[in-house]
Amino acid sequence: MTIEALHIKNVRHFPEINISFNSGFNFITGPNGCGKTSLLATIAHCLAWNPAYSRFKEGSEYWVDIKQSGKQFRFGMGPGWFLSSSYRNNEIKSWNAPTSESGRESFIPNAVDKILSLPPLFIGAQRKINYKQIQGLSREQDAEHSKQHYIHDSLSQIYSESEREVKQWLINRYFIIEKEWAWEEKKNWKHLEQSLPKIGPFNSNFNYVRIGRDLEPVFSLYGKECYLEELSSGFQAILFIIIAIFEWVESCLPEGERDVQMASGTVLIDELDNHLHPEWQFTVRDGIEKLFPNIQFIITTHSPHLLSSAKENEIIMLPGSYPEERYDFSPSEDAYSGWSTDMILKELMGVRSLDNKRYEKLVHTCFDNIEKNDLNALKESFAKLEAICHPGDSVLVVLKARIAGMEAKKDD
Repeated sequence: MTIEALHIKNVRHFPEINISFNSGFNFITGPNGCGKTSLLATIAHCLAWNPAYSRFKEGSEYWVDIKQSGKQFRFGMGPGWFLSSSYRNNEIKSWNAPTSESGRESFIPNAVDKILSLPPLFIGAQRKINYKQIQGLSREQDAEHSKQHYIHDSLSQIYSESEREVKQWLINRYFIIEKEWAWEEKKNWKHLEQSLPKIGPFNSNFNYVRIGRDLEPVFSLYGKECYLEELSSGFQAILFIIIAIFEWVESCLPEGERDVQMASGTVLIDELDNHLHPEWQFTVRDGIEKLFPNIQFIITTHSPHLLSSAKENEIIMLPGSYPEERYDFSPSEDAYSGWSTDMILKELMGVRSLDNKRYEKLVHTCFDNIEKNDLNALKESFAKLEAICHPGDSVLVVLKARIAGMEAKKDD
């Protein structure tokens, strides 16, 4: 299952928005307030009716196009469904299916659980693992109940209001993986153990070590053992995401189809870069792809480091505002792996930091001093510029040469 496109009209602050996605990684980026998280929330609205979380208006319509096993579906609400009400207390005038399209069946949200074998997984920006004492093995829901949970809790998941039992999942796998009937869980567990060292940052040596009598998971990090809750926020965040995906695949799919390396579905993650060191942001995309090679990811981010790791047709840029009536977005054909993070911040994301403004002003002042042949003023401006620049800055090299030339000319 993959999400092919999203259509939004008169939802929240959006006019008409149409976004197409590729079947692999999709990085949604843009300035604060552009609606990155709102897009994920609207996809969740397409899967299950929930009057909370969003503001709808007269003429609101929204739907998501999904492809599963060669068949094309459209889920959401079509024109004329909305009955005016108070903020976040919307009422349905009539259940109107989305506008039809040739070769694609249209359904209202409550049909999702009957059609999708693996509903999308939503992971919010808050991924801290708080301490919880586990008493032992806990019974897990069957596939149908799990699917219902993932569909109807999708909005609370994207806003991190729904707790995930990361530790309980680890304990459950500890108890069941040696059972004859748990061969898929055992295979997935082995894949998890083998993959942890590869997904961590360079030389972190991130490994699962053991679960003892106290039922406390122990990991190894930079050569030292630590408990699950003692992991740094970055390692907790990544482990949270990984285990959420394992649990989602194993709980929703039928027996015989639970191999995470073969599973195909869609995972939506808000702010993947949260809590990750810049070095890790460069590599986390490839690490996740190796773990889950057949899963589609729709990810929001502000990180230039993460964007520089994206490949062609993976970055979707959103504007800061929407003054026009309609916008169509699709992944950019370009890749930015050869760009510096400063270039991405400035050219791709439109960032103008205070430091950059000061830098630009000082550079301008220095060249103005050269134009006026004012050596003393140039030296003073150069000293200020040198104090905020990297020693290898090319502009410093040029200015040093100009100062030396002006001094030599003065001595003559």
